[in-house]
Amino acid sequence: MEILIRATVIYWFMWLVMRGTGKRSLAELTPLEMIMIVVMGDFVQQAVTQEDMSITGAALAVSVFVGWTLISDAVARRSPSVAGVVRGEPVVVLRRGEPLDRRLVEERLSLEDLKEAARLQGYGDLAQLEYGILETDGEFSFIAKQK
Repeated sequence: MEILIRATVIYWFMWLVMRGTGKRSLAELTPLEMIMIVVMGDFVQQAVTQEDMSITGAALAVSVFVGWTLISDAVARRSPSVAGVVRGEPVVVLRRGEPLDRRLVEERLSLEDLKEAARLQGYGDLAQLEYGILETDGEFSFIAKQK
């Protein structure tokens, strides 16, 4: 029973940490951030299972994580307000070709990150764009200005 409680606490703690760190996708992580994620995995394992090295303990911990993921997804599908909390909301970071500096800071993005994302989608100049949106999965969507 203790593993179930520990896994639940760690699951929701990790959820808060991930929500608090922004929407950067895995491909955009720095090498240091990637190392930190791997190290956190070891810390999480130690916190959840403590001295229990059994297959049963590991299976219980994984089951709790999967169970909470399925439950939160099911609740989010039924409630738009919960979906906004669980999945996050898309964020407009560019309007009428102008970067929204406050939003970039809130999402921990630089102007160079925004320009690079636009270039990768074939836009050489932000002035070509009506909107730039940071989606909930960390990807960018751009809407070109109408000519």
